[in-house]
Amino acid sequence: MKKYILPVLLVFLFFRGYCQKASERLNNKMQGYSTNDTLKIRRFYNLAQEQNNHDFKKVKDFLHQSYALAKSAQAETWLPELEMNLGRVCANLSMPDSALYYFNRSLDGFEKQNNQKSIAHVYSKIRWVYNYLGDFEKALVYAFKALEIYQKLNDTVGIASSNSDISVIFYSQQKFEDAIKYAEKAYEIQKKNRRLEDLAYTAQALGDAWLQLGNYPKALEYQNEGLTLRRRLASQIDIALSLNSRANVYKYQKRYKEALEDYRESLDIARKASFTSLVLSCLGNIGHVYNLTENYAAALPYHLENQRLIDQTQQLDKAVENYQLLADAYAGLTKYDSAYYYQRLTTTTSQELLNEQNTLQMSKLKTQFETKQKEDKILLQEKQLAEERLKLWALGFFLIVAIIAGILLFRLIRILRKRNEEKEFLIKEIHHRVRNNLQVLSSLLHLQSRYIKDEAALDAVKEGQNRVDAMGLIHQKLYMGDNLAAVDMSDYLQHLGESLLDSFGLGDTHRVIIQYQLQPIHLDVDSAIPLGLIVNELVTNSLKYAFPHNRSGIVEIALWEETTKKLCLQITDNGVGKSNALQFSSGTSFGLNLVKILSKKLKGKHKIIEAEFGYGTLLEFENYKSV
Repeated sequence: MKKYILPVLLVFLFFRGYCQKASERLNNKMQGYSTNDTLKIRRFYNLAQEQNNHDFKKVKDFLHQSYALAKSAQAETWLPELEMNLGRVCANLSMPDSALYYFNRSLDGFEKQNNQKSIAHVYSKIRWVYNYLGDFEKALVYAFKALEIYQKLNDTVGIASSNSDISVIFYSQQKFEDAIKYAEKAYEIQKKNRRLEDLAYTAQALGDAWLQLGNYPKALEYQNEGLTLRRRLASQIDIALSLNSRANVYKYQKRYKEALEDYRESLDIARKASFTSLVLSCLGNIGHVYNLTENYAAALPYHLENQRLIDQTQQLDKAVENYQLLADAYAGLTKYDSAYYYQRLTTTTSQELLNEQNTLQMSKLKTQFETKQKEDKILLQEKQLAEERLKLWALGFFLIVAIIAGILLFRLIRILRKRNEEKEFLIKEIHHRVRNNLQVLSSLLHLQSRYIKDEAALDAVKEGQNRVDAMGLIHQKLYMGDNLAAVDMSDYLQHLGESLLDSFGLGDTHRVIIQYQLQPIHLDVDSAIPLGLIVNELVTNSLKYAFPHNRSGIVEIALWEETTKKLCLQITDNGVGKSNALQFSSGTSFGLNLVKILSKKLKGKHKIIEAEFGYGTLLEFENYKSV
C-alpha cells in the first residue's frame, strides 16, 4: 500500500504556517491603492484564509476573485503573493499544471522585486510539483536552490523547511535512509526553534520513513508526537494527515481496529475539505484493511468509491493498485468474473504505465465520465422542465389571485401611504427639533468657553461641545436624508472628521489630515450614536496628543463589516507613538471611560495596534443593527 502513503506525504509541506505568513506579507503591501480596491481585495483574501484547512475549493474561488480585482486595479506588488497562494491551492486540489503556471508567474514577480525569501518559498513549491509529477531530478534542483538562499539569509526556519523538502524527495524515490538523514536535520533545528507546526510535519515524515524500514515502534512514536502537536494546534487538515499516517503504522502492526478508527476520522475531515488526494488514500486504506481481515463485503464499497474518484481525477497510477484490491475483494466474494476483469485491468494498466502509452486509456475514461455526466444532465433537465411546467400553472393561478387582491387592497394602500407620509413628516420634525436643541446647547458651551481661563476646564467644555455636535450631526443626517431609520456611516464619519479638524483649528492648515476607509454601511440610531461618540473620542485623542509641536501627520478612520457579522472600527495615527499617547485600557479620563461604556453597549472588544510609528485602536462590535 505504499502508493497510498506517498501521495499524501507530498502535500504536508503546504500546511506549515504558510497562510499566516502570506497574509502578513500581503497586508504590508496594501498601501497606496484606492480604499475600495484595498477593501475588496483584502475581503476576498481574508475569506480564502478563513477556509484554509477547511475547504480548498472555496479557497480557490475566493483567491480567484481577489486575484481578478488586483489585476484590474493594476496592483502589481500584490500579484506574486496571490499567485503563490493560487498555486498552492491548485496543488492541494491535484491540479499540478495549474499549480506550476501560478508558481512560475509568482516567481517572475518576486524576482522583479528582488525578494529573496519569497523566491525561496516559490522554489520549494515548484519542487513539490515536480516531485508530484515524478521528475525527482528537477525537484532536487529546486529544493537545493531554496536551501542555498535560506543559508545565505541565515534563515534557520527556511533551512529546516528545505531539509524537509529534500527528505520528501528521497522518500518518493524510496531512498528511506537518505530521507531519514535530511528529516533528522530538520527535526533538530525545529526542536531548537520550537516551531510546533513544522516539528509536527517532520515528526510525521520521520514516522513514515521508519515505517518503510520496518521499525514499527519508532514509526509509531514519531506519528504520535506529530498527531499530539497537531491536535494542540487544532489544524484539521494536518490532524487528518497525521491520523492517516498513524493508521498506516497500526495496519502494518495488524492492529486493524485502531487503524480503521484513524482512517475513518481522517476520511471525514478530508471529505469536508474537498482534499481529494487524502480522500483517495483513506478510501484505499480502509478497503485494504477489510481485505486483510477477509471482510470483503465491507471492503468492496470503499474500493468502488475509490475507483469512481480515480476515474474522475484520471490518476491512472492509483488505478493499478485499486484494480488489484477490487480483484482480491471480488475473488473473496467468489465473484470470479469480476475478479478476472479487474485482474486483467491490473495487468494491462501496469503495462501501459511502464510503456508510457496510457494516453488512450485516460481519454476513454474521461469520455465515459463526461458521457455519464451529459446523460445525467439531460435527465436532470427533463425533470426540471416538468417542474417548470407545474410552476407555470401555479404561477398563473397565483397571478389571478394577486390581481383580485391588488384591486381590493389598492384603496387601502393609498390610505396607508398618506398616513405614512404624515408620520415621516412628524419624525423629521422631531429630529429637526432635537438637532436645533443640541445646536443651542453647543452654542451655549461655546459662549461659556470664552470666559474660562483654566486650561483643563476649557478642554473639558470643548470636548463636551464636540460630543454634543457628534450627536447633533446624527439627527441632522436623519431629517435631511431619505431614510428616517438609518444613518449612512460613511457620509456621517467624513462630516464628523471635518468638524473635529475645524474644532482644533486644523481645517485649513492641512498640517493634520484625516483619511477614510469606509464601507457603505447604514446603522440605526441606537448603534450610530454610540459609534459616533467613540470615533469622536478616539480622533480627539489623536488630534490632541499625537502631533505635538506643530507636527504634521495623518489620522485614519476605517469602518468595515466582517463576514462573521462583526462591525470593525479602526482609528490609527502616525504620530509620536504609544509612549506619548494615553493607554486605552488604563485611561482615567472621562472620554476614554465613555469609550469603554459605549463599547460595552455594543458588545465591543478592543486591541491596541502597535507599530514602529504612531498608535491605533481596533474595536470589534457584535451588538449592532445595520439597516
